[in-house]
Amino acid sequence: MPGYGISHESGTLKRVMVHHPGRELELANRDPEAHHFEMPVDTKRFINDHKQLIDAMEEAGVEVLKVRDLVKDNEEAYAESYQCPNLVFVRDSSTMTDDGAFLFRMGLPTRRRETPVIKVAHEANGVPIALEMKEPDMFEGGGFAFLEGGTAVAGLCERSTQGALDQMGDYLLGNRLVDLWVTLDMLEGCIHIDGEFAELPGKVAISYAPVLDNVTAHFRTTSDGWDGCFTEWLRETGWDVIEITKQEYMDMAANFLTVDSDLAIHYTGNPRVMKEVKERGIDVIQIPGEEMKKGMGGIHCMTCPILRV
Repeated sequence: MPGYGISHESGTLKRVMVHHPGRELELANRDPEAHHFEMPVDTKRFINDHKQLIDAMEEAGVEVLKVRDLVKDNEEAYAESYQCPNLVFVRDSSTMTDDGAFLFRMGLPTRRRETPVIKVAHEANGVPIALEMKEPDMFEGGGFAFLEGGTAVAGLCERSTQGALDQMGDYLLGNRLVDLWVTLDMLEGCIHIDGEFAELPGKVAISYAPVLDNVTAHFRTTSDGWDGCFTEWLRETGWDVIEITKQEYMDMAANFLTVDSDLAIHYTGNPRVMKEVKERGIDVIQIPGEEMKKGMGGIHCMTCPILRV
């Protein structure tokens, strides 16, 4: 079995990278706005709840790789990990492909020092760097998803550039990692598509219709291109779409992590959505999220899948 590679988000999760947070959370408490935290956090509770996420994944048979363990032999990267309170949201600085990692120059300036740490972590884990984004382009990994059936989707928002989307699409199509590249012109105020959309096993999708029904989707193959509606395309191609309400959207109902064909992880809450998902044969492990939500991220945001099969 290879040590890395992902072709869609609902494959069985074998290896995942996380950053188990520590004293760097105090930096966010000193200036929550600069670090995109909603408010100061109870650091002990935040760390304990994150440990529950790690335990849940390990109990499900997933190999969990911790960033600080991977970079411990690099003094600069190790020291820098204690200066990055958002590093816990490890999804955003990179994403995995079958060719290796895409490294991103993130849109939030206070987060750009995270990517060099993650680069060291990937290299220590034996993962090649397939694409490394440079200034002036920017992108964050919560705005990207591989879908079942040879498709990838990404969002254009205030923290991404068209140049970044073009780089990613050119690479994925040119190297035949996908057959279809979809970009979404996100509405003002929408940052990452994992707030509005999630892929679950069996071509089940979570969708926040007030956003996804009203953004222009640009579809591209190696030989053709057209515009349309992303959710219409989902339904036309056989996806079972579960729509969420505004309150569920605010409660991060779309921010799932798929573990296996019948298992996912989420925060506690959103009982209607959890019921809908379970009715489709997918059990959900729910982790306390009241403290971690204050960092403006969910379970999906706090995990960087390395290998899915």
